[in-house]
Amino acid sequence: MNRQVRFEIVVWVSIAVLSVCVSGHLQAGQPSPNAGANWGLEASSLDTSDQWPAGTWDRAASHGDPVPVQGTAPCCEICGAGYDCPRLWTWYNGAKILNRGRARSALLTVNPAGEGLLNVDNANFDVAGGYETRVQYFLKNDPENRDQFIEFVYWGLNEWKDQQSVNGQRLTYQSSLFGGTSFEAGSLFTFYDFVDFNYADLHRIRYESEINNFELNWWFKPRPRPDRLALLPNGKWQRQCQPGVYFNYAFGFRGLSLDEGFIFDSRGVVDAQGGPETLYGRQTIRSKNDTFGLQLAGELLFRRHRFEWGARVKAAPMFNWAEQTTDIALAHNPGHVVRYAKDDDVCFMGEVSIVANYRIFPRMRAFASWDMMWLDGVALAPEQLDFGLKSPGVINDNGTVYFQGVSLGFDVVW
Repeated sequence: MNRQVRFEIVVWVSIAVLSVCVSGHLQAGQPSPNAGANWGLEASSLDTSDQWPAGTWDRAASHGDPVPVQGTAPCCEICGAGYDCPRLWTWYNGAKILNRGRARSALLTVNPAGEGLLNVDNANFDVAGGYETRVQYFLKNDPENRDQFIEFVYWGLNEWKDQQSVNGQRLTYQSSLFGGTSFEAGSLFTFYDFVDFNYADLHRIRYESEINNFELNWWFKPRPRPDRLALLPNGKWQRQCQPGVYFNYAFGFRGLSLDEGFIFDSRGVVDAQGGPETLYGRQTIRSKNDTFGLQLAGELLFRRHRFEWGARVKAAPMFNWAEQTTDIALAHNPGHVVRYAKDDDVCFMGEVSIVANYRIFPRMRAFASWDMMWLDGVALAPEQLDFGLKSPGVINDNGTVYFQGVSLGFDVVW
């Protein structure tokens, strides 16, 4: 049998065996009439098992399911402030530590040669601590989208005191002023004609000053840009206020009282031929300033969520009801001298502050500022010195005093 015949036999045998196997398999698992359709569904289900599962938004879009909305806080979740979150009440409490300038120079004491020994501006004040409080109440949001607040401010109880003195030398004078031909006394003299202020062994000055300030301001604070919603890495949305630069302004009233006292003491003993004689002189000057007037204020603030810094300016032209009383007590004639004067005039209070605050908690902030203030047109006690003792008395109410210092405190809101 040749090779070609053997190949054909093998092919036909293989075809026969394959037909028998296929026929047996079909008989063992005869499909139902719906087998083709069921197989198609099974294949489809296998295909969809590998697809991404339908999410909430997919089901909402395809089946009309309600869209879940994630709630957010009404105010900034970083600092507690925000576009539509004006606080109804704000209460600030803190310390105001101020230094104040000296009075104008005025020579009080000279030696027999006319050389100056004691001057009014030798009184040099240290810093004085006081108290400050501010209460602010939210009024409304006006049609121009400005939040309006009414604010009451008080700071004061700052008291400054200083004392300076000079001692003289014992000298012998050839004069019959105290009887005889000569006497021994001190070397301190003033420009008064009273003997009790001259030939003194001791001259001493004491200067005191106290200030109290009141304000009622109507603030207009334009609302910042609307808050934004930020998507955090954890998939949650967070409300955040918009950092930026903001300008606020106010109109109001301001009043303050500046009360001062100045005492000039002279002590001495004269040794004359008739025996020792005591010299005593005391001049007490009290000045009082009560002011009231309008005030304009503005502040420029840079906000970075929890942290704010900027500058605040205030200007207050006011009326000043000033008065002064000079009381001189002497051991010799005339014994007692009193002078009183008052005047109604205008004055001015200017204030510049560099301010900063940091929100520690959503309802509490810490504050710090550096303040500069100048008060012009007031009666300062040492500047009422009148060696001529004019009658009736006069008042000098063109004094200027300068303040500077720091303010530290905190506020709470609710």
